[in-house]
Order: sequence, then C-alpha cells, then structure tokens
Amino acid sequence: MSRWKALPESLDPRVRQLVVQLRQLKDHSGLSLAALASRTSYSKSSWERYLNGKVVPPRQAVETMADVCGGDRINLTALWEVASSAVVQEPAAPGPREHPQQQPEPRADAADPAHEQTQGPVHTRGTASPRERRSFGRPLRRGPLAAAVAIVLVLAAAALSAAQPWEEPSAEPRKEARSTAVPTSTYSARTFPCHFTVRDGLLYAGHSTTVTDEYGVGTTVEAVAEVQCLVKRHGFDPKGIDASFGPNTKAAVQRFQRSRHLDDDGIVGPKTWRALRKPGD
Repeated sequence: MSRWKALPESLDPRVRQLVVQLRQLKDHSGLSLAALASRTSYSKSSWERYLNGKVVPPRQAVETMADVCGGDRINLTALWEVASSAVVQEPAAPGPREHPQQQPEPRADAADPAHEQTQGPVHTRGTASPRERRSFGRPLRRGPLAAAVAIVLVLAAAALSAAQPWEEPSAEPRKEARSTAVPTSTYSARTFPCHFTVRDGLLYAGHSTTVTDEYGVGTTVEAVAEVQCLVKRHGFDPKGIDASFGPNTKAAVQRFQRSRHLDDDGIVGPKTWRALRKPGD
C-alpha cells in the first residue's frame, strides 16, 4: 500500500486534482514506481516528481499511465488540460530583431506650396517607400491569425469556467478546498458486491485495503465502493454500491461520522477509515 507524501499547501487546486487522480490510479493498479517506469518511457524519478506535485507531467505521460494502469484516458486528459492551464509558462526568448536598412525619405518638392504647408510627409498608397510598405504590411498579415487565436482562447476559457469540473457547487469554501473530488465515469454504471472479511482485526469489503487515502464528493474509483459497503455495514445506507461518491454517499458518511464523534465533513480520510474498519458494530 502506497504511503504518499502530503502535497504542498501552495499547490494549485487544479494541479492537485490531477495528482490525486494519478495517485489513486497508480494505487489501484498495484504497480510500484519502478514497475511503472519499466512499462513507460519515463524514469522512476520522473514519476516521483509527477506524483508528488513537483512538476505537472506532460500530456503523453498522463495518457501512457492511463493505458498502462487501465484508467479513463479521456477524463485524465481533460484534467491534464485544466491543470496545465494553471501553470504560468515562461515567455519564449525573443529572436533576433530585424533591422532593415534605412532608406532616405523622399524629399518634398520645394516649389510645391502644398508641401511647404504640410508639417510632415504625407504618403499615399502609391508613393509609400519600401520600408514603410514592409512595416505596414506585417501587422496586416498577422492580424487575422492573432484574432482567430484570441477567439479560440476566449471560447476555451469560457467553456472551462462554465463546466468547472473540479468544483463542488453545494460545498462550503472550507470543505471544497479539502475535497479531492474529481468527476470521472469509470464505474458509474456498475453495481459492486460487498464481500466482508476480517483480517488482523480490520474489516474489509473486497474493493480496497487503504486506511489513508482521502475521498470526497465527485470521486469515482473502486475504493469508493469499499466506503459504501462499510458505511452500509455500520447501518448507514448510501443508496447504492456504485463506486461513485455522490450526495447520498456523503450523507451516509456524515451520519456515520457523527455517530463516532468525528468531524462530519463527509470526507473519508484516515480517522474515518479507522472507524469504518472496526468490525464490532
């Protein structure tokens, strides 16, 4: 069973969501970091940095991990896109600037009274110098492309803001920051059986052996089925064993937490796991 280091408090919530999902996928697969490295083109030290929030993994690493560990590639890629948008990219170093050779401006005819009354040279389309044609031509050629890129970026930002897959609308701000909820759909259409066993004085339902991983509303992994089985075994019905941590599961967890004099935040962490694993009730 993996013992993960606590993620930095300063880690952006969007990056945190991606890292938590990757950690859960890795734990569910049962692969060690060395085994994961042997099955991918990324080293063990690289995976250690990715899974401890030190650096956002490249998209190809996320897709490869989904394939190797049997995860939902589409959802993980969507989470990666959200997380990568939170990282401030270093601006590219400016290339060498062009210094076009200065060309003499055409002199106005001294005998022409119109030129004597004009404060500066007036150029028409037919009389513009080659240098001026180059300086005016470049922005006009780049304008449509820049406008199209700006429109695409605005639409993408609006879509992400409207969807907000990493936020729980009904949660209070304090609880929302603590939640590791990430909406996925890997198991949402399945129903899981509960096969209870007691080993070393701890109760298990056949879907996970963790006592440390943290789960909240929106998470959909098989370990949530373990939570649902155990909380139902203690007398608090989550209204289904589908591995999806929804409002009914949260309500059942909160009732269980209150019965054990725990903080009823609806999040299953180490203290709640220890209480759920007790077989005596």
